[in-house]
Amino acid sequence: MKNFLGVLFVIAVVCFSCDGRQTKKESLQKAVSEFNLKAVPIPTITHSPEAYTEIVTDTLIANIVKVHIKNYTLKDAQILVPTSVPGRQHYQRVFESEILITTATKNILHTHISAQHFRAIDSDPFWDHATLQHTWVNQELSSLEDITLDISFMNPLTSAFKLYRMSINAQGQQTLTRIEERS
Repeated sequence: MKNFLGVLFVIAVVCFSCDGRQTKKESLQKAVSEFNLKAVPIPTITHSPEAYTEIVTDTLIANIVKVHIKNYTLKDAQILVPTSVPGRQHYQRVFESEILITTATKNILHTHISAQHFRAIDSDPFWDHATLQHTWVNQELSSLEDITLDISFMNPLTSAFKLYRMSINAQGQQTLTRIEERS
């Protein structure tokens, strides 16, 4: 009789233990998969450069001609660069330049350079998403009578770039020449 009750007790424990409930591992896996289905990915937004940037360069030529160049990013203009990572957005900030060329007695040139000015002149699709990269004085080619500036533009969507050379004479007249281009 004791054996019969022992066997009956074991059978009862086995039957009540196997009631078809999920294990802890199965419950956790189900909860994680349900959460992943409901979760909405938060988009990651990055900018290049990360913050407003301003680079000011003052150059003296023969202690007579001063060239002041200010390269800066616009706070409200940027170019969306496509990425292969879902939920990630990358923006390239748009740059522009202010140029002031003076002597002790007169202003030779005060101008503004941006990709928009070139877009108005040239209908190349490059300019649709182009931005100024940098403007600088080419000191090797510059003299008192002729200041030479190099100006580079890039298109962050295609990684194409264009390099221009601007020559400014003592009267402020400008000539612009494309030096290099990569598509």
